[in-house]
Amino acid sequence: MDYIDTFLKSKNWLDTDFDSRYINVNHPYAILVSEDEGQITLRGNAGIDNGQNGEEIFTFTSLQELQEWFENNIGE
Repeated sequence: MDYIDTFLKSKNWLDTDFDSRYINVNHPYAILVSEDEGQITLRGNAGIDNGQNGEEIFTFTSLQELQEWFENNIGE
């Protein structure tokens, strides 16, 4: 899923712990990528856990769905 990593990095979302949890300090979300399940989950970022325990907001099954969400909700 390198294409998801590339997309998220292009939007300034970083996986600082290298555990497939992406954060952007300018947004109150975390994005978790599960290669095993083929899902991308947008969660509320509950502070220091980078969204691990945050409320699930959306689940995407493709990069296209994630890109559309970004365009419609974040304007990027």
